[in-house]
Amino acid sequence: MSLLRHFLILIIGVFTVSAACGAVQVEDTITYLPAVRSENAACVWEPAIVKAALAHSGGALIPLSGTPTAGDTRLSIQVIGFELERSSRKSRYTVRMRANVSEGGKLLATRDFEEDASFTESQTACSTLNGIGASLGESAGEWMSQTRLPTCAEGCTGLHPDEPIVVATEVLIAHADAINDTVRDDCQFQTALVTRLVKAFNESDRPSRARLEARSIDIEQYSGRRLILRVNNVHALGGGGFSGPKWMNMSGELRDGKLLVGSFHSHTTSGRGVTTCRSVDALIEKTVELISEWLSDPVIDADL
Repeated sequence: MSLLRHFLILIIGVFTVSAACGAVQVEDTITYLPAVRSENAACVWEPAIVKAALAHSGGALIPLSGTPTAGDTRLSIQVIGFELERSSRKSRYTVRMRANVSEGGKLLATRDFEEDASFTESQTACSTLNGIGASLGESAGEWMSQTRLPTCAEGCTGLHPDEPIVVATEVLIAHADAINDTVRDDCQFQTALVTRLVKAFNESDRPSRARLEARSIDIEQYSGRRLILRVNNVHALGGGGFSGPKWMNMSGELRDGKLLVGSFHSHTTSGRGVTTCRSVDALIEKTVELISEWLSDPVIDADL
C-alpha cells in the first residue's frame, strides 16, 4: 500500500469516527402510548420512520449498535396518536409522533410531529401508512440535523416539557438607558409585552405541551422551567413615519433548572404610531409574534 493511500484511509477513518462519536443513536423499536393502538396491526409500517430519519439526518443520527451505556445519547420515537377516518369513497389516517432525545436517561430535546394521508378502496392501507412513516421520519431526521442539543452538566436533571413555563410579569431592563420614562411608565411596556405574549403563546395554532404563566417573582432566582426576557433598547417616538424609524431590541433565555434550552436576540422595526405609546404598541405586536413562534420550537442563539 502506498504512503499516500495509507494516509487517505487514515484521514477518512478519523472523520468517520469523529462523526459517529458526535451522532445520536436512533432506537429501532417504535413504541406506542398505552392508550394508542394501530388500526392496522397486520401492517408493519414503523420501520419506515427509522429508515427515513437516518437518511435525512445529515449524519446526525446513526443506527443503535452494541450494548447501550449510561452516557449514550439516543433518539426514541413514540406514536402518541393514531386515527383512521373511514368513508365510502376515501379514508384518512392521521398519525402523531413524538421524538425524544435523551442522554443518560435525561431528556435533552423533544418534538411532536403529525402527518396524514388519504387512500381509496383501490389503494392499500399499508402503502399509505408506509408513506406517512417515511414523511414522519424525514421530518424527524431534518429536525435532528438542524438541532443543537443543550449540554446537561452536573446538577442538570434534563428537560421537563409538561411543566408550565414561568415568565415574570415584567420584562427585565438590561441597562438604565434601554428605555425612557415614557416607555416604561406611561406606556407600561414591561407588563404590556408579557401580557400579550402569554395570551399569544397559549392561544397559538401550534399548541404547546405546557402553558406560559406570568408570575410576580424574581425570575432570575426561580429554579424551575422559566423564560427570562430582557429589553436592550427601545427607540419609539410619536409622529408616525414623520419621526423616523422605531425599533426594539430584546433578548431571552428558556431555562429548565440548570439546562439552557434556548436563547434568542430579536430586532423589530416599525413606522407606525401617532403617539409614543402607539409606536411602542406596534413594536410589541411584532416582537410578541416572533418570541411566541420561537418559544414553540426553541433553539439556542436564534436571531429573530
